[in-house]
Order: sequence, then structure tokens, then C-alpha cells
Amino acid sequence: MYKILFLLIVSLFFTSCSNKNNAFKYFEKDEIETKGVQYTKKTDILKNNEVEVIFWATYLNKIDKNISNLNEELFLVSVYFTNKESQDLFENNYSFSLNGIDSTSTQKVEKDNENFKSIMLKNSWGNYYLVKFDAQNSYNLILKLKNKSASSAQLSFEK
Repeated sequence: MYKILFLLIVSLFFTSCSNKNNAFKYFEKDEIETKGVQYTKKTDILKNNEVEVIFWATYLNKIDKNISNLNEELFLVSVYFTNKESQDLFENNYSFSLNGIDSTSTQKVEKDNENFKSIMLKNSWGNYYLVKFDAQNSYNLILKLKNKSASSAQLSFEK
């Protein structure tokens, strides 16, 4: 009985002294990549119980303090159309809005872009876009991907 109690106390001592603070401690990730994972969300647009569009978005203002000083809300968005030949957002008649207001700019980002390389998901099928909006006064941000045929998906972020 004493042997088991002694082993239990010793093992408890060693586990309580270990470093458990960071989930990324076993990976070689920089701070921007870690924050990129933290501020990225994903959702799907379904049609007849099948995925039609896969939609990821990363809120860039939370990742880099230099970006948050701008008078814009910036998102790095990845869109993949599952049953379409074209992966282009505009050819498929989709657009973005933030809290009901349309984007001021939507620019395609190449997959080998060095500025966003560390926060891009490894999505080799879809396209990436840098989406800009005017600064919002609201603390809650709802980013919506929509098309003219009423298909839509939304992601919520906190400022």
C-alpha cells in the first residue's frame, strides 16, 4: 500500500512540474501562425445535405497589431466550391458582407504570397482572397459569404 502511495505522489510531483501552457510547444510555429490558427473559423454552405462551398476566414486585425491601427477590418478568406469547375469567387456570383455592409475591396491572393504564407491553410484546391471592410463600431463582427440565389454562410468574430 505504501509503495503505491509513494509512486502516486512521485508521479503527481513530476506531472505538476511539467510545462503545459502551450499547445504548440511541440511544433515549430511562430507567433503569427499560432494566432492565425486561433482567429480562423470555418463553415460550409449546404445544398440538399451536400457541401456546396467550404468557407474559411482569418480575422487579420487580431493577428498583427500594425493592421489593427488601420481604419479597416481585414480578413484572409479561403473559398472552395466543391461541384464547380471554376473556383473563382466572382464567376460563381459570390460576395462578402460584414454586419450587412458589402466589402470595400476583394483581392485574390496567390498561394505563394510571402505576406500571408504563415497563416494560409494548406488548401490547394480553393482560392484565397484579402477582403477589406470599413472599420466597424460593433464589437461583434459577422462575416457573410452570399450569392444571388440566396445561398449564404456566416462566421462571427469578436473585435
